[in-house]
Amino acid sequence: MPTTYIPTIVRDDAHQDDIWDVAWSKNTNCIITGASDSSVKCWDGSSGELKYDLDGHVLSVVSVDTNNAGTRAVSASIDSTLCIWDLENNGALVKTINATPVEAWKARFSPDGEFVACGSHNGDINLYSIESGDKVSSFATKQKFVTTTAYSPDGKYVAGAAEDGSIYVFNVETSQLAHTLSGHAKAVRDLTFAPDNRTLISGSDDKCIHVYDVEHGQLASVLTGHTSWVLGVDANPDVSKQQLASSSADRKVKIWDLGMRSVLETHEVHSEEVWSVAWNPEGTKLVSVSEDKSIKWFASSGSSV
Repeated sequence: MPTTYIPTIVRDDAHQDDIWDVAWSKNTNCIITGASDSSVKCWDGSSGELKYDLDGHVLSVVSVDTNNAGTRAVSASIDSTLCIWDLENNGALVKTINATPVEAWKARFSPDGEFVACGSHNGDINLYSIESGDKVSSFATKQKFVTTTAYSPDGKYVAGAAEDGSIYVFNVETSQLAHTLSGHAKAVRDLTFAPDNRTLISGSDDKCIHVYDVEHGQLASVLTGHTSWVLGVDANPDVSKQQLASSSADRKVKIWDLGMRSVLETHEVHSEEVWSVAWNPEGTKLVSVSEDKSIKWFASSGSSV
């Protein structure tokens, strides 16, 4: 019997405006949210209570992420800054990295926590050093806006997806382009690697979710079911489950079985577009954030709520 996910905690009016991204940290059990009101907030993953506000941006926050240790968070804003936060010290601002305009979009930590990878309007995937704050390298694509990035869990690959639907996968060690993945008809909104390191999943404005075999550079399957833009995808970190969560402008959150290539559950708990979803590190709980300014928690039927 497949696991079912039950809606649990609700935080309405969590921000003053649309919530655009969410991340769930390891070890520290923090849920980080970023919104178009320029705010970043940290919530207790278990209780849903607000722990603290992270003040540093002056314009909309487009992405948030946490490192593998759960000790740092990064937020990226259209104010052209990346902010690094200390999750072990009440969210103290550790560093502000100044990027040139629209050169820091959808920032994601490298698995070792030493770099963040960001998309950019000129088509580069830029890597910034957490230690120095400098841009240390760039991976060039085809000069189309790179809307989102993702690292494979083992750090071998970094991927970037573009507004024209193309996905570029680079070998981090050699800095060489490993694969260009095609198939989407419109912009790709989000990317996630499965915990097997070789499966890359994308969500697009074409309403489709693509599952790619990165080792061979091939499209393995297409998941259909959303009726509008797919805005968020996140692979369950529990490799045994082979599950994916997705969120969409159709206001729905879906849980998919990647092995069966089918949808397990559909949740309609938001009143507006659902911009992002994130699993907890154990893969037993899930959060979603929306244009309706709310955060919704889901817990598997066998987990403690």
